[in-house]
Amino acid sequence: MKKIVIVLVACFLSTQVRAQFFDRLKNKVQQKVNDAVDKTIDNATTGKKKKEAGAGTSVNGNAASTVSTTVQNTAQEDVKAYSKFDFVPGEKIIVEENFASDAIGEFPAKWNTKTNAEVVTLSNRPGKWLALKQDGVFYPEYIHNLPDNFTLQVDVLVNNDISQIGTLTVALIAAKTDYEKFTSGENGGLPVPGLKLGIRPESGEYSGNMDYTSKALGSASVNELKNIFHAPDKPFATISVWRQKQRVRVYINSTKLLDLPRAIEPDAILNSLVFGAYSPDYEKKGGAFYLSNIRLAVGAPDTRNKLITQGKFVTHGILFDFNSAQIKPESNGALMDIANVLKEDAKIHVKIVGHTDSDGDAQVNLDLSKKRAEAVKAILASDFGIDAARMVTDGKGKIQPIDNNTTAVGKANNRRVEFIKL
Repeated sequence: MKKIVIVLVACFLSTQVRAQFFDRLKNKVQQKVNDAVDKTIDNATTGKKKKEAGAGTSVNGNAASTVSTTVQNTAQEDVKAYSKFDFVPGEKIIVEENFASDAIGEFPAKWNTKTNAEVVTLSNRPGKWLALKQDGVFYPEYIHNLPDNFTLQVDVLVNNDISQIGTLTVALIAAKTDYEKFTSGENGGLPVPGLKLGIRPESGEYSGNMDYTSKALGSASVNELKNIFHAPDKPFATISVWRQKQRVRVYINSTKLLDLPRAIEPDAILNSLVFGAYSPDYEKKGGAFYLSNIRLAVGAPDTRNKLITQGKFVTHGILFDFNSAQIKPESNGALMDIANVLKEDAKIHVKIVGHTDSDGDAQVNLDLSKKRAEAVKAILASDFGIDAARMVTDGKGKIQPIDNNTTAVGKANNRRVEFIKL
């Protein structure tokens, strides 16, 4: 009899209310499953922190400041999976934001917002992250110029509770006032010149998608993010943006989602990077976006010319796992770039030299830099077909900096791989 009553009541409900009723019921069941999985993950990962050795951002050692997140660890993606990833970072790093100098639990000192966000550490990821748990617009106040040629990379994490309408916006704009920055970061239109991305990760039955808004092109929705960026299986994404004057390419992990030859107005002078969060915590379930490792680099690398005529090429585009010689898959574009030069002239022999910043023990840094150089040689031989006999390796640790070791930007420039023509 009770079943009959429930069916009759459901029939009188509007389509929208009925859908919401069953969605909530399904979500409650799924949440119990996720909670059980997350508890196991957090128990396995909490407290496992590594000591920095000139390899990236430092980790706050205060266990009380660590946020127990529902972000899951994922298996290392093979570099071969990034075979079509042709993104090559700019030559010189001008912004490296990893929140290393900001206090846990506080809003970053050099950023602005009208709402709130806080710097946290995560139980299963190194470094510090900016947690966006509510609607708002957030931007670094120290960026005043985005050149005609630059690259942007941003690491993003979502937890299992990210809502199906949760949207992260990334805007590269020409703004004259703070009001224009806040308005541009909101979910919706773009009132100033530039380009804004709206990224909604896959969640539950929602496949996720990305849209863009441009003063030059209007608005459009692009590829679904199914199997690219979703909770809980693939909660981590690197967003890569490559601007060459009017042309803009956008990648999420290994997938190129946009290649727009006229995305930016020809006379636009971009000067601001703005982030926005829309409904990450819909229905108060604890959803959040986490941002870190925001890297802005300028100048198009001229690999062939520098190696052939100057005898040396320096790249910041070959990236490694934290305190490790494991090459990250998003390094494929930079590796492919140098491999193409070596394939053009089989007579060229090179020395591959690894360098670190000054953080950590000097001997550990030296050993790590040598192992990283060896890893680069190995992957160029195995995955790109370069004769191993044409390459030798070395590592210098922290002893040959090309920038200061007192700022995040300086340290990022010092962490590099050099190719020296023999």
